[in-house]
Amino acid sequence: MENILYYPYINIPRTDWSLRTLLYYNQIGSIVPQNYFYEPERYDQFMREMVQNELVIPINPIEILEKPWEISKPFIDYVESKEFKLRERRNSFRKGKTDRINENKFKLNGPKIHANKFDSEIFYQLEQAGLAKRENNEWYIVEQRTANDLMSFLASIVGGKLNFLPTTDMQVRKAPFTNSSNKVYKTKRKDNVRREIILKELIPFPEQIDLLQLRRFKDKYPDLLNRFKNKVELIALDHNLDEESQLFKETIKELDYQKEELSAKMNESRFGQLMFGTVCGITGAVIGLASAGTTGALVGSLSALPSFDNAIHSALKIEGVENITDQSGMKYLALVDKKIRRPGANKKYSAFGR
Repeated sequence: MENILYYPYINIPRTDWSLRTLLYYNQIGSIVPQNYFYEPERYDQFMREMVQNELVIPINPIEILEKPWEISKPFIDYVESKEFKLRERRNSFRKGKTDRINENKFKLNGPKIHANKFDSEIFYQLEQAGLAKRENNEWYIVEQRTANDLMSFLASIVGGKLNFLPTTDMQVRKAPFTNSSNKVYKTKRKDNVRREIILKELIPFPEQIDLLQLRRFKDKYPDLLNRFKNKVELIALDHNLDEESQLFKETIKELDYQKEELSAKMNESRFGQLMFGTVCGITGAVIGLASAGTTGALVGSLSALPSFDNAIHSALKIEGVENITDQSGMKYLALVDKKIRRPGANKKYSAFGR
């Protein structure tokens, strides 16, 4: 899957998980109410910067869904099913055993869902069932488990239409209305667990990052990203490789060693060659300039100096670290270290002992 759809929040939080996600997937969408398109100041700062740099695509579900008023029926059918445990949830909601669906953003009690994410029919039905109440013109307070189910439901529908994989950084239970069997769901969940472990180990990324540089980096190196993803997916989708096994851990270590080896080669290209070229080559070039009396003499003097060639060679090495040959698929991450990490950002250490 090349693209993901983040849920349940409007704002994607600034976390290591978010930064790894930005680096790994081609496109990231987030379900956003219509008024946010006209009032971007409603986003928090990090989300606003990601939208401005086209790292995140805001998605208005009411525009995506052709019949938004009809999708409430299958969800209400689920609410009325035995599996839903309506009476238990209703009692929990009445007693105030709720939590905020975005507790970092809002202070009022209860999980809140923006009214513009759904047709009004679904909220009306939830109110009638005793699972929701209107807070104001924009927000509904919804029983916690129902709110989680509702956002999973919406993300599944929108993601299915756009071919975006619904993804969250939270622990959210399986949406009961998906077509996947329990076996298929468990397999996909294990695949995702392995994928997240791999990315966490290979991209222990600091929060100090320039989002504009990240956007330019992804635009410049799409082929390298695809090679890196291929390497990761071959491991993540290998059902014979258990994430708790030593073989899995050693496989990740090997990829990390390859990444570090590439980084070292890039450092050698930048600094080892520069040392010789700067001290010998550039000095020789300056002598050539000083001794030249005419344009012809200048060209002759410079071209005759081997040290001048070394200076040019060293300068090209500085600009061409990405030309280093790589068969491991780790070149994308090695270039991340060189291109978009902010100076002074400390590298984190792996849980595997690195």
